[in-house]
Amino acid sequence: MSPGPPDASTVNGHLLGLARRIRALRERRGLTQEDFASRCGISVSFASLLERGERSPSYETLLQVAGALELPLWELLRVDDVEDAGAHRLEGFARAKQLSRPDVDRLLKVAEMMFASGPTPAPPPRPEPARCVEPDCQRAVLARGLCTAHYHQARRRKVARPREG
Repeated sequence: MSPGPPDASTVNGHLLGLARRIRALRERRGLTQEDFASRCGISVSFASLLERGERSPSYETLLQVAGALELPLWELLRVDDVEDAGAHRLEGFARAKQLSRPDVDRLLKVAEMMFASGPTPAPPPRPEPARCVEPDCQRAVLARGLCTAHYHQARRRKVARPREG
């Protein structure tokens, strides 16, 4: 026994899913309804009706919508996963750049590090700066094992000594 035609609630559910997907994809691309309608060749009011699930698009309109959103028709019709709408763009990028398998693996490693959940690893500890060799002085070294003050004192003493000739 073959299943009968889908009932009205199933059809409406699919239409609402498609409507949500179209709106999410449009917004993700930063398009206003006006820009989107212009790209599709439809009126703004029809674009609004599509995004609310109040109009069922024709096949031709679906092709125009997919073209305006820069994705293949099958991707537009994948109503089950609105969050995965950008996967085709990653695939397109990898193909356009002719990335090799090792390149894709490196790209995924970078992405994993960028979007890792949990605490960010602490940076390695900085080495302790060298300290002045003068007794009871713990300031950081400028040059010749001396802090700024002791280095300049030593230079002044050196300049103040008369030259032996």
